[in-house]
Amino acid sequence: MPFERLRLMSDYQAPTPVWAPADLGGFVLTTEHLDDLGLTETLRTDLLRWQAFFDDHHPVDLCGWDSPLSCEQYAGEGFRLQRELARALPGVRFDLDLWPVRAVEEELADSGARGA
Repeated sequence: MPFERLRLMSDYQAPTPVWAPADLGGFVLTTEHLDDLGLTETLRTDLLRWQAFFDDHHPVDLCGWDSPLSCEQYAGEGFRLQRELARALPGVRFDLDLWPVRAVEEELADSGARGA
């Protein structure tokens, strides 16, 4: 199945952090889908490590990051992976959804507004 657009986003216990667009059902791609995209072994491994990092450092029972450093590392790796995917598949647009990072930014903004 050829894709013109994909979303790069972690979610709890997802098999990969790559998602089909909403108009195609918004389903999470499997590792077999990643193989079909023709990604290098290194890039596939990096994507799976990024997902595992999310699961390890933003666990569902905590519903937040275990440290500010983990949040920062996660975001930085997300931007790097987006660039790598764009290079690997130039005909596909990759939207990066950093919802776990935005949640931290919103929480910080709310606490700053209360403190003012």
